[in-house]
Amino acid sequence: MGLSLYEIIFLLIVLVSNIVQAITGFAGTVLAMPGSIALVGYDVARPVLNFIVIPLSIVIMIMNWKSINWKGLLFMILFVGLGFGAGYLFSLLEINQNILLIVYGAIICILAVLFMFFHLEKVEIPIYIQIPILLLAGIIHFLYTSGGPLVVIFASHAFKDKKEFRGTLSIMWILLNLIVFISNLSHGLFTPHVWILSLIALSSVVVAVVVGHFVVKILHQDLFMRLTYILLFIVGLMTIVINTISLVN
Repeated sequence: MGLSLYEIIFLLIVLVSNIVQAITGFAGTVLAMPGSIALVGYDVARPVLNFIVIPLSIVIMIMNWKSINWKGLLFMILFVGLGFGAGYLFSLLEINQNILLIVYGAIICILAVLFMFFHLEKVEIPIYIQIPILLLAGIIHFLYTSGGPLVVIFASHAFKDKKEFRGTLSIMWILLNLIVFISNLSHGLFTPHVWILSLIALSSVVVAVVVGHFVVKILHQDLFMRLTYILLFIVGLMTIVINTISLVN
């Protein structure tokens, strides 16, 4: 089976997104999703991008195993998990998802700017603020599989070292993406064509790991965190723009 030009461009986007994911430990899928949907459609882009993050996150987890913050990880799993349950209740309500996601995107942008310019990661954020952030992350992820940015906001405060940050988050992404993967399987999104694209995309994991490992070694911690906040701002802005366009149309 030959690949179309659109599918080849899509696979190149997957490669770039995997490199971003390997460097920062997040954001690859979210950044790749809009362009990928335009190229190959939602029912192809979503399962492929979700699937490819799992082996990449496993490699990042193994490479940073000694730096994983298990206490922080369990804290995240507990409250994001509770947020998942609350997300089910929210799904029963008639809420305009575009408006909700525009507000969500604005929150991400504001937090990214505050962390970048006011160094909130160095400020002790009380637990009664940490918990709502993770609960909201679980709710948003259940509803729209987009709760990752809020998890990153929590992690940028809780995990001070880039290896700890990347290693601990990688386990969170494995768990969240496995849930989405199972959901995609149950809804029949993994057609033979999608499986072929997913297996081809697997080769990009090797390139991403090699490039990401090299870049992370030379990145200073402050520059690493600044890159994290820039990516968070871009993700928030993309969320606002895409859902504003959908709302207007």
